[in-house]
Order: sequence, then structure tokens, then C-alpha cells
Amino acid sequence: MNEVYTKSDIRSILNAINLKIESETGQHFLCLCPFHANKNTASFEIDYNKGLYFCFNPSCGARGTLNDLIKETTHRNDFETIRFILANKQSSSNIDSELAEILDEVPDFVEFPLDTAEKLHNDLLNNKTALEYFYSRGISQDSIVDFYLGYSSVQDLVTVPLRSPDGMLVGVIGRSIEGKTFKNSHNLPRNKTLFNINRAKKHGGKIIVCESSFDAILIAQAGFPNVVATLGAHLSKEQIQLLNRYSSTIIIMTDNDEAGRKLGTNIAQKLNNKNILWGSYNYGTIYPHEAKDAGDLTPEEIRQCIMNAIPHYEYALT
Repeated sequence: MNEVYTKSDIRSILNAINLKIESETGQHFLCLCPFHANKNTASFEIDYNKGLYFCFNPSCGARGTLNDLIKETTHRNDFETIRFILANKQSSSNIDSELAEILDEVPDFVEFPLDTAEKLHNDLLNNKTALEYFYSRGISQDSIVDFYLGYSSVQDLVTVPLRSPDGMLVGVIGRSIEGKTFKNSHNLPRNKTLFNINRAKKHGGKIIVCESSFDAILIAQAGFPNVVATLGAHLSKEQIQLLNRYSSTIIIMTDNDEAGRKLGTNIAQKLNNKNILWGSYNYGTIYPHEAKDAGDLTPEEIRQCIMNAIPHYEYALT
């Protein structure tokens, strides 16, 4: 049976099973996945209308219906699950939660301590191993200074500052040198801004969108400072609003995988009043030598992908 839900139905049911909503896109709520140790970036999405869920973490990949989610997380049988959904989707709290969302004021950005950012940057400049890590990722000395990159000796993490659309420093994104562990500063407002939007908005309405801050830095190094990073495979409503406000043309340079293409399609759908182009190396090839993202490309390859950007109907043929 193809059950149809409302946004408030899903919100009420998720609240009833204590699954916190971290953010949302135009069609999905995003949560920390209840099926694996998902502690940092939300990888679990659930459709507003269909109740279908999916975890984008490749080591998990959980997927199913709302009924499956209730049964797995609350250990109810089929009959108990149906009763639970009916009781909660018609809850009177739905109206209250919708009203709260409408009336809730978006909090102002809180400035990250500048002395901490300065220490992180200076510690990087004095740490050969951390510097070599950035160089190995193709990031130049000029970009290290320009983006005020840093290093935490306590956490053994390299850091990338995140700024509000007006340029205020609002936190840092941390990444381990060994492995792929991420640890952001407390209450990082990653869903309320876009990496480098404070600079990209100044370049005539054309904005290139990629996923990671490292990819954005490499695209900027290739000669395109009008680049932003979503910092994940999802786009929040605040991020959509920023792209709507500051762009007339969008060039999509998301990852060349299922999640990346889905993110790109979501961007294109939500910004359908814009001129939407997709990065493409040449006809029939998205990125050369099966590269996943800009981090696998040379500056010349990045430039060719952007200069050869094509409409979606052509991109879909590659």
C-alpha cells in the first residue's frame, strides 16, 4: 500500500520515536541514522510525503518504509505499528509544531573566537606534517593563507573556517590527517550558510556548487572564486535561499556518484528559475579518468569541466 503523509505527519512520528530532525531539504527530513553510529553529519533522509527512508552512508545503506522504521526502532509488530502511525500522524501537536516552525526566529550567527582561529592557523604554519597534508591534497600555500586554514595539535585535525554570508567567522570544519574522521566546532551552523558564499556572491550571479570545502578551494585555485560547497550531500532550505538570492546561473560540480547526482538534481529542481548547467569534461564524460570530484582533477581539468558545462538533458546522456 502506497501511504501518503504530510510533512507534519512525518515530523510528529519522528518526534514520537525520539528521532531528532537535524535539517531538511525541499522534500526530506535529515536525521542522524538510527541504524549505525552516525554522530556528526546526518546521513539519514526520510521523504515528507511517502515516508520512505534511506541512509547515504555506504557502510550502512539502510532503507525502507515508515512502517519498517517504526518496527525496527520500537520493536512493534505489524498491527501495533499501524496503530502507532495512525495515533501519531493525527496528533494535535502537528498544528503546534507547524506553527512553531513558522514563528520560530532564525537565530543570529554567533561569531567564532578569532583568537582561536588565529592559533589554529599559526599552529598549521609551524607544523610540517599538517602542511604536507594540505599540499598532498593539492592546496597551495597561498590558499592556506587566503582561506586561513589551520591545525589543532590537541585533536590532530586540520581545520577549515566556515563563514556566514556576510563574512563572519562562525566555526571550523575539522578533518583528521589519518583516515577520514570529521569533527566540527560546537554548534557549527553548516546548514545555514555555504562554504565561501561570502566571496562567491560578489562575482556577477554565476555560482559553482560542489560538496566539500577542499573541492571548493581547488576550484578557486583553478581560477573560479565564485564557488561554494554544500558541506554534504544535502541542501537545507536556508542554503537554497542563499543560492536563489545570489545567483542567476548555477554550475553543478557535485560528486560523480549516486548521492552527488541526487544532490545536483535536487539543486536543479529547487532552483528551476535559474540557468542550471552541469560540469562536464567533454561530451559523454562527466569527469575524466572516472574521477569522483574536483579533488581528483588537475586545475586544467577543472577549468575544462566548468567551461564545457552543459544543460541537464545533455548531462543525462553521459
